[in-house]
Amino acid sequence: MNVSTHAIALCALGLEKVCAAELERLGLGTLGREGGRVGFSLESAPAARLMRANLCLRSAERVLVEVGRFRAENFDELFEQVRSLPWEAYFGRDDRLVIERVRSRDSRLAAQTAVQSIVHKAVYERLGAVYRLGHLPETAAARGLRVYIENDQCVLGLDSSGEALHKRGYRRAAGEAPLKETVAAGILLMSGWNRRFPLLDPFCGAGTIAIEAALFALDRAPGLDRSFAFEDMPFVERLALTGEREAARSRVRKDVELRIEGSDVDPRALEAARANAGRAGLGTVISFSEARAEDATPRFEAGYLLCNPPYGERLGSREEAEELYRRLGATATRFTGWGLGFVANRPDFGDFFGRYAPSTHKIVNGAEEQWFHWYPVGSESRSGGADMHRTHQPRGGSSRDFRAGKD
Repeated sequence: MNVSTHAIALCALGLEKVCAAELERLGLGTLGREGGRVGFSLESAPAARLMRANLCLRSAERVLVEVGRFRAENFDELFEQVRSLPWEAYFGRDDRLVIERVRSRDSRLAAQTAVQSIVHKAVYERLGAVYRLGHLPETAAARGLRVYIENDQCVLGLDSSGEALHKRGYRRAAGEAPLKETVAAGILLMSGWNRRFPLLDPFCGAGTIAIEAALFALDRAPGLDRSFAFEDMPFVERLALTGEREAARSRVRKDVELRIEGSDVDPRALEAARANAGRAGLGTVISFSEARAEDATPRFEAGYLLCNPPYGERLGSREEAEELYRRLGATATRFTGWGLGFVANRPDFGDFFGRYAPSTHKIVNGAEEQWFHWYPVGSESRSGGADMHRTHQPRGGSSRDFRAGKD
């Protein structure tokens, strides 16, 4: 069966490099990256490689099969190119096509509603001819398709994931201002944390950072306990999927001791965190306690403190958040020898914290903009916050803004 040899991992803007590194570690390689998208190969084993990506990627939001890539300057070209693709490899006779998104930029085909209609018609005409049906039943699985057109180049991405990959299954209690699982995993990977080091999240909320850290440390695939939309597509050989699941299960470590701690001042948040950790099978792996973040003290000489403190939007006021950031700056002096990472919804966190992060990464997740302010070990020298000019650009570090090509 003629199946595409290319796939696309979608991620939050700003996590492309992290996602690409994950793909390389998984042996899937990369075929270039752009804003929010990283390409990789399906050649020789499409079902197995799709399964590995969906099972194991921690920072990706979903995985698309690149069914086609072609140039189309008018609707006739679009229709003919789409109709020529092997849709029967992905759709059974009763499946339903749902065009989830159309993005057009700097292209002649700019009318998104018309593009959606033409693509839908062309796919169904192909399937009708293959299955010899004048009308497709549309009573079985819904297949999501995304259409990207840029500079007259069209890319068709068929969703292989189904539910977004950040839905690991463990987080039923989310808390008031949760950090998405894929973003939590992304900052862990950006920081370079590994299981040899203690990890503390003093604003643990629903426990997402701590849980993602434990899954990573135990080498447990984040998608191990869920299914994916592509599993019943016509081209898929079930044996390949079973093999990937068994391989992922065999890699789970059971012989490591972890020092992962989460604390929060809110007893309800801690109750949610413990419940989530229990559903993830990590109830005995992570230690949660009730405490104020400002009172945190290191129990080990070296480690990582990673957290997502309140932004002053859904929780508290902006002024309260700024005062909290100042108090965190005083607390940080006790964590000499530790790497410190803070997720905030603003680039000027350092103005209040008392020093600028040597590395600042901007992450755009849907409509939400976040900045990961990373202070690696060795960046402990401080400048008094009162002596620093307010600025939206960190000094002496890097600020990355990946805005192009929102998905």
